[in-house]
Amino acid sequence: MKLIKYSCCFFLLSWGLFFASCTKEDYYKEFMKGGEIAYAGRVDSVVVYSGNKRIQLSLFLGNDPLVTKVKAFWNDKRDSVEAVVKPEHIKNKLDLIINNLAEGNYNFVIYTYDKKNNPSVIYNASGEVFGASYHESVVNRRLESMQYSSADTRLKMNWVSANLGDIGTEVNYTGQDGTSKKVIVPAKDAVSYLEDYKEGSTLTYKTLYKPNPLSIDVFSKDYASAIIPFFERQMDKAGFKLLVLPTDATTAHGWLMPNMWDNKYDIPGFATINRMPQWFTFDMGSAASINRFKAWQSPDRLYAQQNLRKFEIWGSNNPNSDGSWTSWTKLADCESVKPSGLPLGQNSGADIAYANAGEEFLLPPGSPKVRYIRIKVLETWGIDAFATIAELTFFTRDR
Repeated sequence: MKLIKYSCCFFLLSWGLFFASCTKEDYYKEFMKGGEIAYAGRVDSVVVYSGNKRIQLSLFLGNDPLVTKVKAFWNDKRDSVEAVVKPEHIKNKLDLIINNLAEGNYNFVIYTYDKKNNPSVIYNASGEVFGASYHESVVNRRLESMQYSSADTRLKMNWVSANLGDIGTEVNYTGQDGTSKKVIVPAKDAVSYLEDYKEGSTLTYKTLYKPNPLSIDVFSKDYASAIIPFFERQMDKAGFKLLVLPTDATTAHGWLMPNMWDNKYDIPGFATINRMPQWFTFDMGSAASINRFKAWQSPDRLYAQQNLRKFEIWGSNNPNSDGSWTSWTKLADCESVKPSGLPLGQNSGADIAYANAGEEFLLPPGSPKVRYIRIKVLETWGIDAFATIAELTFFTRDR
């Protein structure tokens, strides 16, 4: 009885093995009906470069010489682009640029193919496309000020801090000979300098942006503009000294003439004796063509009392020792202005700010070089017959 049971078990086991063997063989025969499966060599790596409504896929191919084309899919494989692989691309790089893309993030599925159109194993890559939204977010770096370097003739440009993505600011300007010039100010530089520029000409600038280091495109706004100022320097007050000539009004009330150039804007300033009209003289220490000067009123009597209202400024290089006017040239007629126009004794905040900043007076272009200055006082803001000045500062365009 046991023998019969063992014989049946052996028969069933043998039949099962035979059936399994046949099924497995048939399965592989069915799977391999077209021959052994072949795959094209997959790309080794992909670098994705962002762009403006476009993207660049830099495909680093392997060493499979049978690869003939590459194809990239996106948008769930509804869109694609392909390129022919040439021999020089093998073991090298092939750049695939995809244009006319909407702004946003993209996932790419990349295959290579051989001449029998066998695909490679899939390669996935992702990247971002930029466009109008990013372009709207960029701004030109602000040019805070332009001034002349104290050490040389270069024009110093002061910039505010750079924004994220700033790779530099392009500055276009005109040289002294009329030729166009261009420099790039790195984002890390808060100060830049121009050389060989035409004073009074217009320069333009725009800031260049890359949304990320792997962007193939640069974004910028329209050019901003600024006027290159004419060279100007302040006359060195260390060389100033009083010069009292016959007929000059002398100092009085303990307010001495050197107070006019001590860089102090409070009382005491300079005050003269009682007389109207009157004039006084001082030496700047060197000759220069003055293009403008600033005058500060005595702050304890703004637009009142003895502060200057109408006066003339004269210049000379060799004043007559008798104090006469024959060696003097009138440089400008000057009148102090009260911004608000309020009656005497009433000052607005704008009036006070204007006076405290120093009132500016321009001299005609091409004024002669002079060393000695004479101020002829015609009228003050009050009825008193003497004059007061807190401070004077002179500027020249002479190098």
